[in-house]
Amino acid sequence: MAGYIMDNILSDEELDEARDLAASLGFHTVFQMYNIFDLERSDIPEEDNSGFTNTLMKYSKHDYSRGSYFLKYRKGSFTRLHHDHETDLTIVTLLDDKDLVGGYSIVMDTYDARSRPRDQVCQRGGYRPPYGDEIIPDILPVKVGESLCYGPDLKHGVSKVYEGERLVLVSWYKNSRKED
Repeated sequence: MAGYIMDNILSDEELDEARDLAASLGFHTVFQMYNIFDLERSDIPEEDNSGFTNTLMKYSKHDYSRGSYFLKYRKGSFTRLHHDHETDLTIVTLLDDKDLVGGYSIVMDTYDARSRPRDQVCQRGGYRPPYGDEIIPDILPVKVGESLCYGPDLKHGVSKVYEGERLVLVSWYKNSRKED
């Protein structure tokens, strides 16, 4: 199984506080920024001391936050599959999925070696079975209010949004202020 946890970290009041902050901030359009495409982003000010940011920090059990921001996915938005190498822990909280079609959280799981009949293993032309490779796409059933938590080894992304809107809070944590 892939290395992630889905958990209800924030209370209803903290979720509302996050939504209210998102509504009060100005978003800017992102056509492409690293791995995100055709969406809107708003950074949470570093000095923010909201209850929800404090709760996420405590839950993370890390030394400091590398930052938090909101992403609004709309028709055509997606995040390509990637790893978060700049952080030790990422927490993505789904705040809203109004009329959403598509926009699924995707992780890539590894294909494990398993016992099978000798004649059922493809070994032609030097090809080896893809044991240990990230080849299994897994769509996660994240619900509004839930958080998806994972480390830098998990390959993840978001499928294309066909209709509606997806609002998420993304928070990154590290155990040292030393930048990689």
